[in-house]
Order: sequence, then C-alpha cells, then structure tokens
Amino acid sequence: MIQSPSASEAKLLYDAALRIADGKLDREGPAGPVLRPRLGTGGNYSDLFLWDTAFCVFWAKYHPERYAVEHSLDNFYRLADSDGFISRQYLPNGESKWSKEHPISFAPPLLAWAELELHRAGLFPGRLARNYPVLKRHHEFCAARWRQPNGMFFSDPYGCGLDNLPRWPSDGPDPAGGIRLEARHIHPAFRKSTGDVLLGDPRFSWNRQANWIDATAQMAFNAANLAEIAEIIGRPRAECDAFLRQHAEIADAVNRIAWDPEAGFYFDTLADGTPIRRFFAASYWTLIAGIVPPERLDRYLEHLADPAKFARPVPVPTLAADDPDYDPENGYSCGPVWAFMDYMILCGLRRCGRMETARLIAARLHAAVWDRYRKTGTIWENYSPEQPDRPTRGQPDFCGWSALAPITVYREFLAGTEENGLYSPHRDGIFLRVPEHYSVR
Repeated sequence: MIQSPSASEAKLLYDAALRIADGKLDREGPAGPVLRPRLGTGGNYSDLFLWDTAFCVFWAKYHPERYAVEHSLDNFYRLADSDGFISRQYLPNGESKWSKEHPISFAPPLLAWAELELHRAGLFPGRLARNYPVLKRHHEFCAARWRQPNGMFFSDPYGCGLDNLPRWPSDGPDPAGGIRLEARHIHPAFRKSTGDVLLGDPRFSWNRQANWIDATAQMAFNAANLAEIAEIIGRPRAECDAFLRQHAEIADAVNRIAWDPEAGFYFDTLADGTPIRRFFAASYWTLIAGIVPPERLDRYLEHLADPAKFARPVPVPTLAADDPDYDPENGYSCGPVWAFMDYMILCGLRRCGRMETARLIAARLHAAVWDRYRKTGTIWENYSPEQPDRPTRGQPDFCGWSALAPITVYREFLAGTEENGLYSPHRDGIFLRVPEHYSVR
C-alpha cells in the first residue's frame, strides 16, 4: 500500500514543488524576442515548449506574483508566424526547432485553455481580448494544415507529446503515404548534433496514414474554448457559433469514426476506418473536449477502473497494462504515469460529473508523488504505475509540469471545500481543510 500524506506532509510536498520550480525559472538567455523570466519546463531542457508551458500555467496560476505566467504565454504569441503557425518547440533564441511543413512541429492547441484558466482565476484582465486574434489564427492554421478529409486530424509522435507511444498496427509504422521527415524540416543546429537520427526513424513518417484520436479531440476542445473566449470578449454571435459548429462537426467525426462499440473505447483508426486497437490514456482527451455521448460514458470509463488496463497502483499509465509494449519503469510513453496526463483526465472527469472517480485517481497520484519525494527528496518527470522505484527514464527536479500533482491536483481535487466542491479559491499559501489521513490501496 502506498501511504498518503498527512495535511502537514502535503504542505511539505507543495512547498518542495515551488522550491524546485523556483530553480527552473529561465532568467537569462540569448538576445532576441524571448521574454524573460519565464517558466521552466523541468529537467534540464532550455527550449520553449508550448505543451509544457501550458500545463505549467495550471499550477503557476496559484502563485502569479512568484512566476512569470504572462511572459511564458506571451512568448508564443510573439514568436507566431503571420499565418497562425506556432511551433511546439522554440530554441532559446526564439527560432523554431521544426518546420511548419511537417506535423512534428504541431503542438496540441492548449493556449486558449490556459488563457481561460487565468481569466477564471481573475488574473490579468484584458488578456483574452488582446490574445484572441493570435489564438484564432493558430486554430485556423492547425485546422487547415492537419485536418483529414473525413474531419479527423493527424499529428506526429513528437507533435502529440508522447514520443514513443506505439500507435500504429502491430507490424509497425509503415511510412507509405505519410509526410516524410526530411532534413529541411529540422533546424540546422539540431540536425548537426542528433537530428539526423530522426530521419531514419519510421515513426516520423507515420502521421496522415491514421486518424489521431487525441489530436482530433484537442482541436474540438480548442474550438469550444475559442467559442467561450469569443463570447466573453463580446465578439459577434456568428463568430461564437462558427466555433461551436466546428466543435459539433469534429465531435460527430470522432463518434462516427473512432468509437469501437465492441471494445467500448475511442481508438486511432486507419484511413479506411479500421481501428488500431491500442488502449492508451490520450484517448481520454475526448472527455474534456465534451464529445462523449452520455450513453457511452459508463462503458468508456470502465477501462479506467480495470486493473488490467489503467487502474494500476498508480493511475493512469500512458499505455494499458495488458498491452505487449507496456513498460512501467523504462517505457517513457509506454506505461509510466505523467502528471499532465492525469490532470487532463481529472478535468475531463470533472466536466462529466464523475468526481468520485476523479478524486480516487487524484488521491493515488498525489500519494505516489509524496511516496517518491519522501524516499528520494525530489519530484520526478514521470512515475511507475507499479511504483517499486522511479522510472529510469524519468528526470528528477521536474517542476515543470510535475508540479501539477502537489499543487493543482491537491488544490482542485483533494483539498477543495468551496461550494462547488471542486477547487480552492485563488489564494497564495492557504491550505483548506483536508482529511488528516487518507489511505490509497
């Protein structure tokens, strides 16, 4: 049994996350358009990652006087191309590491979600109106560039943020029909070091051969977020409705193409509609996107409660435990638990009104992070779903998005006593009442 922390121990873990995050702030760098200080992404990375930064905002929003939340988001708007392209990764000097011509440059469009969270917290008035035009252009770029004829979307192993997740048929990624990664798609400085290794990897030619469930759900979610922003800032009703129609169209495509009634799960599919039956946690982006019909929800969520798949001692593994490629310690995206993935699932469960399930997952994650902190003195990039030891491919001091577990997951799913029962108010350093001891088996 993984022992859960007491309230005082939870406070200790929370403070440790802030202390580690303080050391990850990027305060200095080459001259150029990048604003500093900015949130670090954990580990030893110096590049600007859209995916990481957006998830960091979800814990940094509770301490806006301590962390450069505005700078961190504004960098992506400053670096955006006029056609709406925003790279998933920029070098410290502000140059994109990847060409917009290849989906390896795609980043899940999470910036509108991050901006809405700041707005809901009552922070930085005026940001939604100021940044809506670039958010809208970015969405339109992604919709034009990465959409399939059937209304689904595609991405790339790096572009989806799950570098080595096996999401192709069992015989491997067939590069035929895909957009091949070429030398011209990689920044020369990176290509001179390790970039050439990627050119011979068939993973990076696996993209438009499939309909990607997570990328598609993320685009539906972004359309809904942009509709909400447009309404808040008083854009014409027709503009809001256009985003809502797009959300409905994408949801219809997902439910027609990606749902497997036999398995009760949303899968990636091949171009001809054949499901690629790999159970992975990224499928649950459909929850927060609001595209799962109520009559399918119970069946879909059964897999989260199934020990053979996702209900491991520490939930939720990136890849189901009964998959032949499941590797809970060394697998990186083939098993280990990531705080950002769990947080996304928790938010989706909250949206669906499944708070009991959300709190159970939150408690087990929080307990696991505490357990490893107690034994190692740090917060890790990812965690073993079996929790015997740290995953060997996980980096220490990863705050970074792993601060989500001690801060945001704790505040929003374990310690909240607001009327809505969902999360604590925006207050720095204040811990609301939490049971002194809760055990997680």
